[in-house]
Amino acid sequence: MPDAMKKQRKEDMETKVTFIYDYKSIGLPEEMTAIRLPDMDDFIENQCRGLAEKHSTIELPKGQSHLLTDDMVKKEEIPGVETVEQYREILKKEIPAAVVSEQVHAILMNYLMPQLVERSTFEINDEEATRESMKRLEAFEANAKERELTLEEAGQKDFGLPAMDEGQVRQYVLYLGRTSFLFRILAREYLQRQGQIFDLASYSSYVKELTEVSGMPEEQVRDLVPVHVYMEEVPALTMLDEMSAWIAQQVKLESESEPKPKD
Repeated sequence: MPDAMKKQRKEDMETKVTFIYDYKSIGLPEEMTAIRLPDMDDFIENQCRGLAEKHSTIELPKGQSHLLTDDMVKKEEIPGVETVEQYREILKKEIPAAVVSEQVHAILMNYLMPQLVERSTFEINDEEATRESMKRLEAFEANAKERELTLEEAGQKDFGLPAMDEGQVRQYVLYLGRTSFLFRILAREYLQRQGQIFDLASYSSYVKELTEVSGMPEEQVRDLVPVHVYMEEVPALTMLDEMSAWIAQQVKLESESEPKPKD
């Protein structure tokens, strides 16, 4: 086959995954899954003190702390929370859950998802992959400009990157774009093998379900999630949810007041 024909066939080829690695076989480093919580009593006291200062109209002498009252708590308009005691209880329940959720997301996006893509096998249309990477970079640059940040500042703020120059940040964002693109293809195939099809028929069911849950009109739901977004993004989000649940089972919380295990 002439080289020109080979090149044309490669350009016309649709990117696809040929082997999907089992993400549950990817070990999660212990330093990622073991989380030490701050001393909850001290943390809650600080939160209460900050809320009291926010709502107090009295200026106290230096060194004295404002006292949180039920009326101050009511001003926050937290559903089901009207007293200081209820506020303390909800903090006690929600802080560990929020810490776990944040760590699970970090593990998922910064470790497990990239590892899964790296260990799987694809037939890649480089032109398509490059186009998707550039979309990610252009969106990142536009967002940084809107926030009046340099690319270096945006990289540190959005991804927690160490000091990188502009070129290194661009390369990292291009890498993220390529990885996300490949993961979307992988997720669609992964779910299809489980019998989950994302087509016009399933889109209609999805819109109907979202309409019932959200209470929004059907047309508004279709505007928010057009069919092409549904087919491209929902499989990836569905698989990410599955992977998140698996990660969450492995995250261990330890209190700062508990002694650290000896090596």
